[in-house]
Parts: sequence; C-alpha cells; structure tokens
Amino acid sequence: MQQPVLPVRSQTIFVQAPARLHLGFLDLNGGLGRHFGSIGLAVNSHHTKLSLTDSAEQQLSEIAITVSTQNKITKLINQFYLTLGKDIPEDLRRTKVNVHSLIPEHAGLGSGTQLALVIGHLLASYHHLDITTPTIAQALDRGKRSGIGISTFDSGGFVVDAGLGPQSVTPARIFQQAFPSQWRLVMLMDKSHQGIHGQTEIQAFQTLPPFPLQHSQHICHLTLMQLLPALIEQDIDLFGNAVSEIQTLIGQHFAPAQGGQYTSKPISKLLEHAKSLGFTGMAQSSWGPTCCVFTDSQSQADHLIAELHDMMNSEPQLQNIELHSVAGVNQGASITIDSQTKHFNNIVRD
Repeated sequence: MQQPVLPVRSQTIFVQAPARLHLGFLDLNGGLGRHFGSIGLAVNSHHTKLSLTDSAEQQLSEIAITVSTQNKITKLINQFYLTLGKDIPEDLRRTKVNVHSLIPEHAGLGSGTQLALVIGHLLASYHHLDITTPTIAQALDRGKRSGIGISTFDSGGFVVDAGLGPQSVTPARIFQQAFPSQWRLVMLMDKSHQGIHGQTEIQAFQTLPPFPLQHSQHICHLTLMQLLPALIEQDIDLFGNAVSEIQTLIGQHFAPAQGGQYTSKPISKLLEHAKSLGFTGMAQSSWGPTCCVFTDSQSQADHLIAELHDMMNSEPQLQNIELHSVAGVNQGASITIDSQTKHFNNIVRD
C-alpha cells in the first residue's frame, strides 16, 4: 500500500454513486460450488453523494440525516481506519464528511453498499491511497452475496456477477453492457414500507428451504440465452419476458419471508394492472419494496405512468406509492476534486 501523503488543506472531495436495481440471483442452490450470482443495473433515480474536507472547514450537509445514518457513517469511517487506513497517523485523520444526497434505505436500491463505497473512496482519495473498489468493499464488509453494487459503482450499466466461490472475496463480474439509452423503467416505490434487512434478512436466508437445482439451471439458461442476447440486440419483449420469468422463480422462493411474490401489496396490485395493459418485464429489486416495469421508450413509460396514476387516484390504499420514470446509468461513480470531475471507469490507476 502506498504511504499516505498529507492532504492539501481546504481541499474538498466529492464522490457520487448511482442507485442500483438487483433483479435476481443466478444460483441460490450452489450445487457447483458457487453461491448467489446476481443480475442488476445502475439507475438514475437516486444517488448517494458525500464530500470530505479538512475538519477545520465546517461545511454543512445539504440534507438532514438521522442519528442512525450518522452512526453508520461514523462506523464506516472507523472501519476504514482499522483496515485500509490503519497506518495513517491519528493527526492526519481530522476530516469532516458532509452528506448531500442519499439513496433511500431498505428500499432495494443498494443504499448500504453505495454509502460504504463512497466513504471508502473519499478517504482513500483524501489520503492519496490507490485502492480498488473490490478492496474497499471487502474491508467495509460489502459484497457478501451480490456484487452488483460494486460493479455499478465502477462502471455502471447492466451487470451479471458470478457469485461467491470457495476462494472468493467479493463476487466476480462476468458481464457488463451498456443499458439501451432509449429504454426506460417505470419505478414503483412504497413510501410506507421497507424491505427485509438486518437480522431478519439473515434469518430468512437461513430458514428458507433449499432452492431447487432445476430452477437455478433454468435461470442461468434464461440469462445466457435470452436475457443477455435480448439486451445486446435491444429486443425489449424478449428481455422483459426473461426478466419476468426469472423474477417469478425467485419471488416464489422468497414469498414465505416477504409475504408473497412482491413485498408491497399495493405495488403488486399496480403491477397486475400493468400486466393487464400488455406490459411485461416486471421486477422487484432485492427484498423490495421497490419494483419496476421495463419499457422501450420515454413515451411508453409516460403512458404507463398515466394509466397507473388513474388507478391510484381511484383507490385510496394506493396513495403511498410513488412512480418515477428512470433511465439506466452507463458510467461509474464520479469523483470531483478542485472542480474537476472524473468517473471511476475513466480513471487510469498506476
């Protein structure tokens, strides 16, 4: 590891990372020795953006943060200095982290991983340490199941990772492709509900029955021979059919833990309505409650949003759902130093 260099006083560093959607696991059975494997993509719906300055500059965060979030930030900073930054002298650790925007927690958008990676890269850049994103993820206890958030931080786009093998530290990325610029996702968010997380999530993985081998095989077959070719050839119908079929198999497995195919019953009702209108390609991200419908254009996304709003206006139980038109993000997180912004996948490391 490079020796830390005294940072320039008054320098401010910004790191911003996009949200991600987790669209399903490849192999929950693990019969070949690798577990999980994930499918997902970076989206522009939300970002985590933090800045770091010398502690002498008491800039204010742009948004109010909870005590819980502040504790998470403090814990991640301490973890960095216990691991990657353990050789940095105490008198060089006087930094202040400011929060400008955050991905919503426990919504299925990868908030925890992006917060950790943003903080890790802020501190590494501040101390002039050349550290890769997977190394930061390992040190800050991310990537235990999915590597989607690690890969989208570095390069954005649509990603497939190979999960964890006996010697894996973080999941290996095996596919990355730009998401079609004209495609849009209609994102459905339930403001009154959170996805399973923490100890409840750990318990769910421990108590759910083994995932059928034939289902894992079918998901891998669908991914390799339908989902990815359809993405490359920009065939939204084939792509949507593959997503929906993969989601059905995954959702059926997790239904006992999350209360059905989808975590949010209001969102489930809206997705059924979208299906009746002829839309395919529906997915819940991770444990939800956030879901999405893939569409081939902004106009088609606008049409679906209008149809769903009509239904929401007539049914009071749907009033807590937010709808967003979302695009894919085809570049990695950005870092800004002295007003110069670069994206991580464009940074050439020594």
